[in-house]
Amino acid sequence: CRASTAGSMVSLDNKLNSYMREVFIMTPNQLADEIYHQARLAGYDDCGIIPIEEMDEYQERLQERLQHVPGSRPFYEQIKPTMNSRQRFPWAKSIIICTWWMGRYSLPDSLQGKYARAFFLAPNVTMDDEEKRKKGAFKEWLTAQGLRWDGGDNGIPFQIGGLRHAAMKAGLGIIRKNNFLYTEHGSFVELEGFSIDASCVLRQHHDIKPCAPQCHLCQNHCPTQALSAPFTMNPLQCVSFWNTFGKSQLPPGFPEKAMESWIIGCDACQNACPYNQVPSAKPEKGVPELIRNAMHWLDPENMKDASDEVLKEKVLPLCHEHIQELDTLRRSAIRYLKNQKGQ
Repeated sequence: CRASTAGSMVSLDNKLNSYMREVFIMTPNQLADEIYHQARLAGYDDCGIIPIEEMDEYQERLQERLQHVPGSRPFYEQIKPTMNSRQRFPWAKSIIICTWWMGRYSLPDSLQGKYARAFFLAPNVTMDDEEKRKKGAFKEWLTAQGLRWDGGDNGIPFQIGGLRHAAMKAGLGIIRKNNFLYTEHGSFVELEGFSIDASCVLRQHHDIKPCAPQCHLCQNHCPTQALSAPFTMNPLQCVSFWNTFGKSQLPPGFPEKAMESWIIGCDACQNACPYNQVPSAKPEKGVPELIRNAMHWLDPENMKDASDEVLKEKVLPLCHEHIQELDTLRRSAIRYLKNQKGQ
């Protein structure tokens, strides 16, 4: 009886969605334009929409990565099911992809080279209450249109599939040799995706120059050679993997010195890129309040001895949900101090 009731409710929801869409009667172009308008009101820098079929190409890129970097297979095989957008969302017809420039805020000089911007300057760290309200209103608007949707949880890895691929297909930027998506502001960009059950397309246009063929700065500055060639990556050799998801427990044969001064994440390949030094990549605002309040505890000497309560309150909120275990922070702080003494 419960199963029958649940099935009836799903059927009713689908009929209601269809009815609401008929009431509002928007053409695909009108819907795409309105989605863009609402995304900008929500605080996103840009927005594009692609047919969900275009996510299939990402599966091909994933297979190419496995062929070029066989050592990455354990990682990519584990996440492979999350990358098949059409299988995960069989009801979806389009993918909305939005960008949020994290570089609008500053990271203190004392933290650079230790803490990655992708964590400390992410929207959930920098947004004030009004910005959070506006961002939440975008999801409410999608629901109000009678759209079925999923995704939109920034900070949750693999939310709807390959977000960088989707952003590139939507014309929001290009993927450079270090595998990051670049807009005119550079690569410190948060991507947020939504799958929806309506067909519409919105492609943006940019004038972003590709990487110079002779440039290998990102590869040369990768501390662990995780970037062994352009457009390749072995996450199991990446500093940012081991001091976040890897819980700062390095595998046998992985030298501690290779982690250099990085405590949370790693920006080495992005910091070396000249396209992150352009005028449009300069911060517009100061240091976020959450970072200012945590400065004392971000000092490695203080972090390694901090109580659980302090780390939960002051540091974990800056980690963009990539670290859950407090010992990960302590291990990384101790390793940093050890590496500094060895210099």
